[in-house]
Amino acid sequence: MKKTIFLALAFHLAIFAAAQNDPEFPKGYIMHFKLHNGMVTNFKAAPDLYVGGFQLVPQCTVVPHLLRAGIIADGYYTGKKLQAAFGPTVSLKIKTLQAGIFGSAGNLHLSFDHLWGTEHQKLVGGGINADVGNLIVIGVTSHYDYGHSNWWFQSSVGIRIGKRTKTPEPFN
Repeated sequence: MKKTIFLALAFHLAIFAAAQNDPEFPKGYIMHFKLHNGMVTNFKAAPDLYVGGFQLVPQCTVVPHLLRAGIIADGYYTGKKLQAAFGPTVSLKIKTLQAGIFGSAGNLHLSFDHLWGTEHQKLVGGGINADVGNLIVIGVTSHYDYGHSNWWFQSSVGIRIGKRTKTPEPFN
């Protein structure tokens, strides 16, 4: 029993120490502007609908180097109409992309969203994103619209907007 407790404590301390050297998902605030496009389908009726638009995604770090939470404000075109959606999002960092002696090149993170649309859409889902250089975000998402029983599949590209804060360099 003591050995198990010791191993668990050592494991948690090692993760904590490694996170201190990780510059990704630092404490603070970030905002992305994203362009997205894809399709809306129910896999039965044809043709599938095109969806495309833009998103503003402000987030704050909840757990440094691991978890961010925020909102999505989405304006898009589908079904021959301009529409909008809004809702919460959470991003979970799964990997820091190392660049050798240059440090971090970015991160991979999962996003989980729940959006409500102006035409009674109720979208729940998420995706995987690559944040390159803490500046450009590329991702793919899938959401299930449980209000209309269809799926939304999209790709996105985004850029960080707003003020960038400089993180202090650790001394070796």
